[in-house]
Amino acid sequence: MAYDGTAYCGFQIQPNCVSIQGVIERVLSTIFKTEVKINYAGRTDAGVHALGQVIDFKLPFYMDSYSLKRALNSTLPKDIRVLNIFKVSCDFHSRYSAKFREYLYFCFTGEILSPFIRNYVWHVKEELDFERIKKIAKMFVGRKDFSFVANEDKGKNCVREVYFFRVKRVRNFLIFHVRANGFLRGMVRNMVGLSIGAGLMHLQKDIGDNIIFEVGNVKSHKAPACGLFFRKAGY
Repeated sequence: MAYDGTAYCGFQIQPNCVSIQGVIERVLSTIFKTEVKINYAGRTDAGVHALGQVIDFKLPFYMDSYSLKRALNSTLPKDIRVLNIFKVSCDFHSRYSAKFREYLYFCFTGEILSPFIRNYVWHVKEELDFERIKKIAKMFVGRKDFSFVANEDKGKNCVREVYFFRVKRVRNFLIFHVRANGFLRGMVRNMVGLSIGAGLMHLQKDIGDNIIFEVGNVKSHKAPACGLFFRKAGY
């Protein structure tokens, strides 16, 4: 599935707000005329988008993939689209069967931000040191405790393995691309925020390759939600 998360409180169902999960389950329940619950590959926050979110659910009765896709896309709001539907084994789970997940994050560094992309990029107006950004980004690669970039409760296991965290510059855009075996709440946005903080000369590394916080803390360097996209999950 792909979706524009601008109008939603996030993917996961929450009380008193419109979530993407809630919309999908309501549409599925309408199509099948019985309650349908879904699993999903990754929970995205309010304002975060997806290019390739994966969900799974059990069919209450048989419907071929083509008919189901047409029924869903004709009923879902236009900012949520079903791209493909596949039959899978009964033990498949979108979250627990995934071997990795990937995110993209987009920054725009030009002087004037077009109104047509304002919901999909972080506008960074200050001058950036691109080489410093790349150096800091490399520090996040590997298996380690990522609690310092996670908005999680104390005591949670925050060990994850980041396979790569790349950044490239394309004209006035910086594009971050990260793959890991799993992500913690706020992890990608904090990683991007710290990398940009380094490029703004707010952060630096010491000789032991630790991040030195010269200004504020991790939370003050959290990137906004609008530039983040769930790219895909791998199985």
